[in-house]
Amino acid sequence: MIFIPICLALCANSNYYHLYNVYGVNQMYVCMCYGVTDKAIIQAVEKHGAGNLRELREVMDIGSQCGKCISMAQQVIDSTIIDESLFREVC
Repeated sequence: MIFIPICLALCANSNYYHLYNVYGVNQMYVCMCYGVTDKAIIQAVEKHGAGNLRELREVMDIGSQCGKCISMAQQVIDSTIIDESLFREVC
C-alpha cells in the first residue's frame, strides 16, 4: 500500500479546504458534506456536460446538506465552461 502525505489548509477567506500532496496535485474541497472536490466537478462538466448546479446534482451529490458550497460549485462550473470554450476556439 502506498501512502501519499497530504496537508489540509483552511483558506483565509472562505470555508473551503485545499488538499496538497507532495506530488503537486492541488485539489480544493468544494463540498465538505459529501467530500466533492473541484476536480470532481470539472470532470462532471467535461464528461457529462453539466452546465449548472441542477445538472451537476444529477451526476453527484452536492449542495443538498448545508448549502455553503453552491456558489463555489457554480463558479467552478462556469470557469470550466469558459476554459473549454476558449480552448476549442483556438484549436
